Amino acid sequence: MMFVIGVGFACQLTSPTPASWSGTPTARARALTSTAFALTIPEPEILVTPTETLQDEVLTPTPQPTVTADGPWLVYPAPYGTGLHAYDIEAKTTRTINLPEPIYFEDLQNGLSPDGRQLIIRAGAPTETDELALYQVDVMSGEVTKISPLMSLLLQRRIVNQEGTLAFDVMEVITRPDGIAWSTDSRYLAFSAALDNQSSDLYVYDVVNDRVSRMNGLPTHNATPIWGLDSSWLISQELGRTSSGESWRAENVTGVRVPEFDSQNTFYLPIAASQEEAFVGWLNAQTFVSYSLTADGPSTLRRVNVENYDYSVIQQGSFDAVAIDPISHTIAMIMGNQIAPLQGKVEGVYLLRPEDIDFQLQRGGLWDELKWDSGGVFMAKGSQGLFVISPDGQNMILPGESYGDLSPAANWMIAWGDGARLYQPPSEYPLQTLTEDQVDTVFWQPDSKAFFLKVEGDLYHLAFPSLNFQQVDAGLTAEQSLNIAWMPETGQD
Repeated sequence: MMFVIGVGFACQLTSPTPASWSGTPTARARALTSTAFALTIPEPEILVTPTETLQDEVLTPTPQPTVTADGPWLVYPAPYGTGLHAYDIEAKTTRTINLPEPIYFEDLQNGLSPDGRQLIIRAGAPTETDELALYQVDVMSGEVTKISPLMSLLLQRRIVNQEGTLAFDVMEVITRPDGIAWSTDSRYLAFSAALDNQSSDLYVYDVVNDRVSRMNGLPTHNATPIWGLDSSWLISQELGRTSSGESWRAENVTGVRVPEFDSQNTFYLPIAASQEEAFVGWLNAQTFVSYSLTADGPSTLRRVNVENYDYSVIQQGSFDAVAIDPISHTIAMIMGNQIAPLQGKVEGVYLLRPEDIDFQLQRGGLWDELKWDSGGVFMAKGSQGLFVISPDGQNMILPGESYGDLSPAANWMIAWGDGARLYQPPSEYPLQTLTEDQVDTVFWQPDSKAFFLKVEGDLYHLAFPSLNFQQVDAGLTAEQSLNIAWMPETGQD
């Protein structure tokens, strides 16, 4: 299941957004937040050329010593997971950054502060004293600084000596992919650790004061920290083991007010079958959306108000997937053929807009993945291909495509899977086939002037207008997810 929370669907850089995709609340919000720099970028000229093999298109990068290596950087896992690679876009050079193994590469997404100035990542083995820790990575110098260990020496000894299961439960919780989270003002990093208790607790690292503080100390395991839109609330959940010890159970969802770090309260108690609570996103500064993840899949979609300590159920019972547009507050949902009839509905993709009282069917059929794209649309993957729909219901279907990603300016779109193609929404016809080889990942530069493709283990950079394949790295295994962090140029806000 894929969830991406971001700002909305936008204007083009210099030419008008296609009429059928403009005018939504998301588009207007994105247009108001566009920077002056983005508005000065010239419109790329697309060269539609016959597709060639990658071997013919690859341009071997050459060192450019006259260019100062000060970013911006693409930071990603080095081949075979041995450290990090930081690729300088302007200098076209790559720096290797070493960290103790294992490295939790998911933190390349969650560990980059919203202002892009700090990158913090978890790494290290629990069998080495104080090695499993939070590390701050200075991409410019390549230096790595330990901020805080994640596990006490007592628990580490239990892991080394294979004593019981408690320490291993702690280890599982504190290394979850969603175990760290930045406040939106980039001052605080919340994380799960077990330094003062024999369970996972909630901690906060204060960047300004260089201080780590524990927020709670319950016998259950704290997990999944998330911040409110204005950094005034820090939400998390407590997990415990079922009586059989074979699975997790969500005990409660709590919140603490920031910056006083007081008024810690329980917002709601999950349903009995909940193995964990999933946080979908925020509708506003006071309201977030969550659901219970059970053995049978997602269930009981809620709207939770942090000021009133109250919640209401949006969707009772099960569903297949959900995503939210944080600008228009529209919610998208997939219901499959096992679930929809029980809800009195047919299988398909549904939208719930703020003015609606119930989910409205947008397209029938079987769909198995759903995400919110930061360009301003929902995307669903299924047997019909890729279904792209804006919050106001404008849509297009791309048969044969598996995944898609809009550029940050929302003027281009790449769809990929078995090959990759460039589109200009709302047209359903590709402008250019980029490659016919298997593509695993696509990542746009924030300025929409270029993008990266991971193709059969190799990483390439393609820039407008030529869209030539510039090889960045090789030897990335197919099993290795390309988690990335984009760090701006040194000194850039």
